[in-house]
Amino acid sequence: MSFFNADINFDERLPEELTRGHANCAPREALQAFDFGAHLEQLAVFLAQTWKDEHPGATVHSEDDLNHCILAVTTELAIAAKAVGGPVALAILTGGGSAAARAVCKQVLANDCA
Repeated sequence: MSFFNADINFDERLPEELTRGHANCAPREALQAFDFGAHLEQLAVFLAQTWKDEHPGATVHSEDDLNHCILAVTTELAIAAKAVGGPVALAILTGGGSAAARAVCKQVLANDCA
């Protein structure tokens, strides 16, 4: 028994709708790249600010304070990555989370008004 229809003609032309471009699709050049790092930093700002609120005496001049902030933010991002899974988790766990944490903790700890 064959699951294939022997009467199929593979040389038939594709319908015109499949071969022509779609009028409502943007050309590849017009599509902008998704900057995941920027969005990750936005999330990290909230986490770093929360850490700073719990440690009001922390400053950017203290290497220990900076390292503790980075560790706390990176840990929370890793927990979020585990919950989300997939390629987003891979991007966070392969360095995106710690890079965002480093950049944001320096900014938040340097901001005296924060």
